[in-house]
Amino acid sequence: MTKQASKKVLSKADFMQLKTSVKILPIPELGDVYIKVMSAAEREGLEGLMQKEVETNGVRATIFVYSVCDADGVLEFNDDDIEMVKGFPAAIVSKVYDFSSELNALKPENQEEVTKN
Repeated sequence: MTKQASKKVLSKADFMQLKTSVKILPIPELGDVYIKVMSAAEREGLEGLMQKEVETNGVRATIFVYSVCDADGVLEFNDDDIEMVKGFPAAIVSKVYDFSSELNALKPENQEEVTKN
């Protein structure tokens, strides 16, 4: 039997050190864009808004709005911009949607769950 490496058990202090961050998404047509790693509160807000946007076909635009940020993680768009984002090229919105979905564990089955509730 082989000895497994022991894993660290996380404490509250370890969790208190966690911070949200940003990742760069290269969009060849435009340049680089910062995508936010969401906090739990931001994710909850996104899920609530997604429930409303399902009926108006705004889920991709909503994720875009909750994802695109500056280098410090400050969102560039807000809820009032969702309709405007719906008018952006689908290929660009989809790149942000796909990247953010992967980055923030917004898996399709989770999104479907939100839209059903």
